[in-house]
Amino acid sequence: MYHQLKYFIATSMIYCLISSCSKSIEVDPPVNQIISSEVFKSDSTAKSAVLGIYSEMMRTTGQFCNGQTTLYAGLSANELYFFTPDAKQEFVNNEIGINNHSILAGNFWNVAYKYIYTTNLCLERLQTSTITPSLKASLTGEVLFLRSFCYFYLINLFGDVPLVLTTDYEKNAIMPRTEIAQVYAQLIDDLTQAVTVLPTAYSSTDRARVNKWAAKALLARIYLYQKNWAKAEENASDVINSGMYLLPSLSNVFLKNSTETLLQLQPVNTVWNTWEGREIIPASVNETPKYLLTPRMYLSFEANDNRKTTWVGIRTFAGQLVQYPAKYKVYGNGAPITEYYILLRLAEQYLIRAEARANNNDISNGLSDLNIIRQRAGLSPAIAGNTAELLTLIEQERQVELFAEWGNRWFDLKRTGRINGVMQSINPSTWQPTDALYPIPSGEILLNPFLTQNPGY
Repeated sequence: MYHQLKYFIATSMIYCLISSCSKSIEVDPPVNQIISSEVFKSDSTAKSAVLGIYSEMMRTTGQFCNGQTTLYAGLSANELYFFTPDAKQEFVNNEIGINNHSILAGNFWNVAYKYIYTTNLCLERLQTSTITPSLKASLTGEVLFLRSFCYFYLINLFGDVPLVLTTDYEKNAIMPRTEIAQVYAQLIDDLTQAVTVLPTAYSSTDRARVNKWAAKALLARIYLYQKNWAKAEENASDVINSGMYLLPSLSNVFLKNSTETLLQLQPVNTVWNTWEGREIIPASVNETPKYLLTPRMYLSFEANDNRKTTWVGIRTFAGQLVQYPAKYKVYGNGAPITEYYILLRLAEQYLIRAEARANNNDISNGLSDLNIIRQRAGLSPAIAGNTAELLTLIEQERQVELFAEWGNRWFDLKRTGRINGVMQSINPSTWQPTDALYPIPSGEILLNPFLTQNPGY
């Protein structure tokens, strides 16, 4: 009870600072900075404050780091559709309105900037903290990762965004958008620093805190997006060769503390295991899933792909056979908790390295990485005679391995330059090239005169 109370006090101190930060780049002056300074005067409360960020990311329902990136980007990429059309149909049709504030701001923009504000606050307090130097360094690494993680999703959803690196509310209130390349440069700097100070592992068996390998995994992804093939391969190889992670059977991938997991979020309530499971898995045999796989997505699986049976649920509803993502199996009210929400896993690192090697014309080793993932799925080895063929195979493999996970398909189509061709064939009457970016929430533009809207909105 003492430890729980200490955790509650510390996290309450930190989060009272952001209680008014739903529009965190237009925040009012924090009123409890004296209290926050006290939090970072002891090892235990400083650690609790940082751990509170993870808890808040999982506690807040229906937001970008708790299932909604998967769901909305999945709708946008034609991975998913909503059984009963509503406001989400805008995402299916790629016709998102600028006034869709509850989704754009409530689920993505405001929540991400709330966490960014908190990470900035922690970094400022840690900088002047007198806690144990080694703990100070590792906590700084964790916070740098968490801030980078938020920015990665902001720029891949919205494009250029304000690069807020301070808690200075007056400066943040008029912050213009920063070009994606500059944001990526900041993320690379932050993650590179984090790698040098983070531990390789923690004493707990829960894989719910950022370590060195998680930072390298996110670095590998960012370098891939930046087309820095050598650095992408180097960082992915470091993760793969660390010996810390293994590829388990398909049925064990999304379980709590899976050997494949690099980073996961631990549930903080007893109502559900993961928000994705809560949103997707039918509550009873008489209900249909809210989010279904599109026929196009379902047909992307090869006939004997075991992922099609292990990670896909099938149900007949109103005489119609429907398929839905079933990577997470528990709807809710699950005790004991058996599933944590996975942020990073090993299979992606093999696919990152395969793609990096393919682009460096290392066909043999790229194929080897690809076939490691295919073998687990029960598929025969792929064959490619050149870079173009291998890249096509890798894109296909990413689609069926990473479907309904964190918007990977939506982001892949954009970063490879294939989005217009693919989406035009799906939504020929509505698709415009400018639809590749979500609109900046209109309410944010009204609050900040220096914040401009994306083209096409």
